[in-house]
Amino acid sequence: MADENPPPAPEASLSGGAPAPSPDALSPGVPPAAVAVEPPASVPGTEASGAAPAALTMAVGDPPIHPAPVEIRPTPAAPAPLAPFTFHGDAREYFRIWIVNTLLTLLTCGVFAAWAKVRKRRYFRGNTEVLGHRFDYHAEPWRLLVGNILVAFLFVAYVVVGEVYPLVRVGAFLAGAVLLPWIVVRSLAFNAHNTSYRGIRFYFGQPYGSAALLYLGQAVVIAITLGFYYPAWQRNRRQFIVSNHRLGDAFFRFESGSSPFYLAYLVGGLMVAGAAIVGLLVTVGIVMAQKGRIPGLTQMLPYLAIYGTAFFLARHYVYARLFNQVWNRTHLDRHRFVASLRTGAWMRLQLTNLLAMIGSCGLLYPWAAVRSMRHLAGSLHFQPAGPVETIGRLGRNTGSAVGDTTAEFMGMDFGL
Repeated sequence: MADENPPPAPEASLSGGAPAPSPDALSPGVPPAAVAVEPPASVPGTEASGAAPAALTMAVGDPPIHPAPVEIRPTPAAPAPLAPFTFHGDAREYFRIWIVNTLLTLLTCGVFAAWAKVRKRRYFRGNTEVLGHRFDYHAEPWRLLVGNILVAFLFVAYVVVGEVYPLVRVGAFLAGAVLLPWIVVRSLAFNAHNTSYRGIRFYFGQPYGSAALLYLGQAVVIAITLGFYYPAWQRNRRQFIVSNHRLGDAFFRFESGSSPFYLAYLVGGLMVAGAAIVGLLVTVGIVMAQKGRIPGLTQMLPYLAIYGTAFFLARHYVYARLFNQVWNRTHLDRHRFVASLRTGAWMRLQLTNLLAMIGSCGLLYPWAAVRSMRHLAGSLHFQPAGPVETIGRLGRNTGSAVGDTTAEFMGMDFGL
């Protein structure tokens, strides 16, 4: 007769007799692949008498072994497709606008310049499209005309009165330095407010203190460091401009270090320095060929051509490198921009544009401008992180046309 209390079966073994893992070893935190449990060779209870399964046996009273639960991780969402910027301008169409602007500005002694500026900005922004919507420019020319008249009056007073009273020029320079932060901020605010996308206006804050620190305080640092701080200042300037802009209630954000700016300006500087050395060697060769006579203007033309071409190309090299750096580090809330402007292609395009304008005495400027804008737009994409329709409107801030005009008159481009 069989015993009423049969001896307990051997403990469960894993992979040929190893002790069974404790319940903690098969806790939910362990992935299923961490412990390999071989299945039984046959169903328990059907083996021959006294023979235990070789792969898996379990002691009576031990808790059942449950497989570790499979951790299901959500598949990351695929990034949204890139939406390209597209420029729809036509060289012939813009030529008609440009020639009328030029002739009327000359005939009216500059009065029509305000209307010319508005027509140009409206054409270029109105022909730029992304995600099926185009930009628009809403500035009123008479507001720019008032700024033009005021700036022209101050400039004439500075030149005429300064010839008689030189101290007036010093006072005008100091006054301009004090007003510079206001000019910058109001110019940016004016341009932002008069530009819209999908009917929503852009907006620029009014950080006068930051503008004063950037354009006055850091200008002193540039002078003290003999220009070494200039690339860092350019980076800070881009951050100041981009990070204070909004589109409705969506904020722009710019995050970048100074190293890419230093590298771009270093390469550009080496290009100019190399051209200066080559031009100097050419000039020395001309002097030696003339047996030591001082070269005239005609003999200096090769040097000027080499140096001027290198400076032109270095300028556009820096522009292309920083174009990619700035836009690739710019975000609009969670949305981002992707720039892929090829430096070599951009430099070749600008060189052919220059030769075309020189050969046509400036008449091919509209063709060059449209060509450049189309190339830039084709190198920039927008990657939305969600529907852009969620961007709402914001309050109004009209800015100052005088600040905008003064900034452009001083040769500074403060546009985003």
